[in-house]
Amino acid sequence: MAINILLLILILLRVVIGLRLFALARQNNLPNLNWLGLYFILFAFGAIFAPVQGNPLGNLSASLLLLTVFGVLLTQSMLIVFNHGTFYQDRNSPIMEYWIIFAITGVATLYGVFISESNFNQSPWAAAYLPTQLLVWGWHAWAAYQALQELKREMAVEDWIKSRYRLMIWYSALVMIGGVASIIRTLLAGGVTTNQLGSFMGLLTLLMQIASVALQFLVWVMPESFRQWLNRDQKEHAAERLHEQAQAVLNIVGDAMAEVMGMSKMLALFSIRKVIGLQINTEEAAQVEAKALSMDFNQWMELLNHPELYNLIKNSGPNVVPSEVINRARQALIDKQSFFTMKAT
Repeated sequence: MAINILLLILILLRVVIGLRLFALARQNNLPNLNWLGLYFILFAFGAIFAPVQGNPLGNLSASLLLLTVFGVLLTQSMLIVFNHGTFYQDRNSPIMEYWIIFAITGVATLYGVFISESNFNQSPWAAAYLPTQLLVWGWHAWAAYQALQELKREMAVEDWIKSRYRLMIWYSALVMIGGVASIIRTLLAGGVTTNQLGSFMGLLTLLMQIASVALQFLVWVMPESFRQWLNRDQKEHAAERLHEQAQAVLNIVGDAMAEVMGMSKMLALFSIRKVIGLQINTEEAAQVEAKALSMDFNQWMELLNHPELYNLIKNSGPNVVPSEVINRARQALIDKQSFFTMKAT
């Protein structure tokens, strides 16, 4: 009974997280969050058929297949796409290597499902997906860590955004620990929970799932009280906080543009603000900053291609090369692209 209650709680939490991600994707024009939202929804659906004692849907003839397809294979593919779309737009990505590994272990997993004697007596091959799970979540954590290192120097980036990266690393680590426990249970305990080792590893996997989903809830649902607690050392009022958030976005581009000889950061920021003002037909500072804050990665890349920006940079100094300045700004956006996902509220 206790296991079934925990399973139900895990399913409901994943549904809530998935729906929240869909809302964030729509509100912030971040289609990459739809893939992560699908991850949680599909995982929740697959978990309905988990073969645990007392679950009436866990002993259907197709339960193991449904759990594997929706709760394992499709979710892994969603996470691969999310990692690529959030951290690797317009730059080299190891996605093809992950697809190859996923395809190999996916076929092996399905083979294990079809040769398993029953839902409760599974072939070890049915756990062939576990190495891919470790690799994909390790990729998720490593990409978050690299992105955090890029933003640590940005003083205007709020603490709650940086904490979001840290919590991503932590929940990924918990999922990986659970995956290692599942591998040990499969290889050393025969995949059963009736002996001491298998029982302990099964319990460890369950505890890691609970802890990781709790952190995922905090990261992506982000209750306002929790966000404020993460920002407890930042005391700005609402208007000041909006200014700081907008300045953080502008600084990412402005600092990169100012790295080019002859281009000052002041002129770089002036040029960016000028073009944004042209786009929204006003140069009022608050509206320009609100627009800058609302722009997603693709909109910023489009702004860098605006002909007026090229002209403003060209006229900023005799030795300034506009194409070099714009390329620096474009590379900065590529390097810190996940920032636009992490600041979504």
